[in-house]
Amino acid sequence: MQPRATRVKRSLGWTAAYTPVVVYAILILLPLYYLLVSAFKSNLDITLNPLGLPSAFSFEKFLDANRSVALLASSGNSLGVAIGSVLLTILLAAPAAHGIARRAGAFSTFAQVAFGFAFLIPQFAVLVPTYLFAVKTGLIHAPLLFLVLFYAAMNVPLAVLLMIPFFRAVPKEIEESAELDGATAVQRMRHVLLPIVTPGLSTVAILCFLSAWNEYIFAQVITTNTSYTVQVALPLLRSEGAFQGADVDLGRLAAGVVISVVPVFVFYAILRRRLIDAFAAGAVKG
Repeated sequence: MQPRATRVKRSLGWTAAYTPVVVYAILILLPLYYLLVSAFKSNLDITLNPLGLPSAFSFEKFLDANRSVALLASSGNSLGVAIGSVLLTILLAAPAAHGIARRAGAFSTFAQVAFGFAFLIPQFAVLVPTYLFAVKTGLIHAPLLFLVLFYAAMNVPLAVLLMIPFFRAVPKEIEESAELDGATAVQRMRHVLLPIVTPGLSTVAILCFLSAWNEYIFAQVITTNTSYTVQVALPLLRSEGAFQGADVDLGRLAAGVVISVVPVFVFYAILRRRLIDAFAAGAVKG
């Protein structure tokens, strides 16, 4: 049996280790709980009893939010744009990251620095040129397609830099063996390399998905009322009726926000295990 002092020391150690985790979890979950319960309340209930459970659970606020600004259709637009941009980003970034990873010396260093310079350009600096480019190419009439291409272009530098370490960790002998078996470069990438670097791909997919899903400025400029993304449609719930002096329906606004975050949670839940594997692989390499 362990001495009492040892048990006390161990208990204090566990407490010190888990207390910040518990506090952080509360800070994350409390706003989500508040948002969810507010979606079933009136403005008066939200004001008087912000953290209490609603008196009745009705999905009228969700239906009203969708009727007001076609939130489900906008979410569908965002989902298509986000997934399309993720796939295009990986398609472009994976070969580039592999090429840089397999080249040593000055070329590899220069290429990584060049991709890193992309982070120094603020998005607002390219807003007007981007819009003019959309007009000149006619893609302004296909705004969702343009957003797929634009978001992919924005995310490729980050994706390349994130995937380089994963490709470097793959032994060259694996590729050489596949090449001796007659596999082409495309076949080696598709059937050999990509399955091995799946944790890295999942990390890139989640980050690029969130970037595309949450982007507002360019979507607001490019899209029209029939092609709004969810981030453009959502603020309309706040402005509807506000200019006429009407009170904003906070419950309906909360319901709209809940609708907008559900796809993000689902996408993360699908790739969560791969993301954890990526972090674990990075810890082992470190």
